[in-house]
Amino acid sequence: MLQKKTNKYFFTLIFLFRIGFSQDYLPSTKIALDKIRSNREFFPDLIAASGSRLVFIDKKNHTLGSYYDDTLRVVGGYGSFNQSFIDPVDIVIDKLDIIILDEAAGRLSTFDFNMNFIRGYTLALDHLVYPSVFEVDSRKNIYFYSPEDGVLFQSNHATQSINKFIDYSSTPVPQNCLSDIYINNNDHLGILFGCLNELQVYNRSGRLQRKYAIDLKNPQKLIFINQGWSVINSKGQVHFINGPLFDLSIEKETVLDSYFDSENLFILTKTNIYIFDSNIFQ
Repeated sequence: MLQKKTNKYFFTLIFLFRIGFSQDYLPSTKIALDKIRSNREFFPDLIAASGSRLVFIDKKNHTLGSYYDDTLRVVGGYGSFNQSFIDPVDIVIDKLDIIILDEAAGRLSTFDFNMNFIRGYTLALDHLVYPSVFEVDSRKNIYFYSPEDGVLFQSNHATQSINKFIDYSSTPVPQNCLSDIYINNNDHLGILFGCLNELQVYNRSGRLQRKYAIDLKNPQKLIFINQGWSVINSKGQVHFINGPLFDLSIEKETVLDSYFDSENLFILTKTNIYIFDSNIFQ
């Protein structure tokens, strides 16, 4: 009798788990990276997008690439000059600007869509900072996180000053626990703590609004899609906060990066780009 009850309990758990990830969402488009690179030494780790234009960072080769109209253009290389990078770690498209964060240089570099260098901006404080992630709000304020300081800083566009926005230095959070930040269309700031499986949401004044528990293992990327927060892990599993869990159909590949441009969700793997129309998630 005990064995039957145990087996019944076990299969109930399996059934519930399958319900949790019962639906695979199919991509509307799949693009092979081999088609994009065309035998070039270009192996992207990060992706961003604007319309039909795809933008990439290749960390190993310290390069920035833009794919548009079936043509890949690549700039950069190792160095500290205007069009080079030491350690590019994050990318954001803000309207017509492509902005790259170079962690080792503590610097943001801005390019136009033709891959022309526009300007560089050193994140200068009274000490060196090595930011790991950044975001830009609708007022062009820049937010960047320094793991060494345990502080999320704000660079105010109007005053050109840099100030502490959220200070985590006195909280027992591991240095590299903050995985991602994302600003939605209301300028609310979402902060993903991967090691805590927690999402924190702040208003534009830096006041904590809510904390959410995340039901995914190893969450790595945060997006705001269809008016709700969502988290993606390396297996292509997605948790809609206060909603369902589901799988993206990416053929068991590992997610390197993801990007949402208000219409499509872009998933980058080692060999492909999967594009999902946001309407399928409604």
